[in-house]
Amino acid sequence: MKFSESWIDFLMFLAPSVLVFGMAYFLVKKFLDTDRSVKFAELKRAMQNDLIPIRLQAYERIVLYMERISPNNLLIRVYQPGMTVSDFHKELLLTVRSEFEHNITQQVYVTNQCWEVVRGCRDEVVKIINTSVASCNPSDPGAELSKKVFENLMSKEEHPVHKAIDQIKNEAHSLF
Repeated sequence: MKFSESWIDFLMFLAPSVLVFGMAYFLVKKFLDTDRSVKFAELKRAMQNDLIPIRLQAYERIVLYMERISPNNLLIRVYQPGMTVSDFHKELLLTVRSEFEHNITQQVYVTNQCWEVVRGCRDEVVKIINTSVASCNPSDPGAELSKKVFENLMSKEEHPVHKAIDQIKNEAHSLF
């Protein structure tokens, strides 16, 4: 009997200790979990604050790219007196391609939808140039290609570059 009484006495002392330990464990665990989630939220907020300026710069660079490949600016910047339609066509496509490659890393900082707008606009500008060159004689002066590009651009309901820039600006404004 002595043995069973000592077991009961032992359990009487052990039960409250286990109960107190269990309560302390769960309270400390809850406190640490809450503290960790607060610190994670603070870190995420700090990262967002650091990332916003970089993302804004990416949007700025993309808009600059859009302006640089806009036929209005592109034709004037690339044309050199004495160029034939064939030479001018090659130089225009090369410029659009090299400008795109120069800005390709900006896709890391913008949404996939925004990058698709950029690619679509680039493709549309190339299509306008290629459509225009098809109605020119390759040995004509390059100014003929310029005229055809402007004619094709004017026949469009909406300027593809302006449309793309508007979409990009809307997305950039959504950062705030």
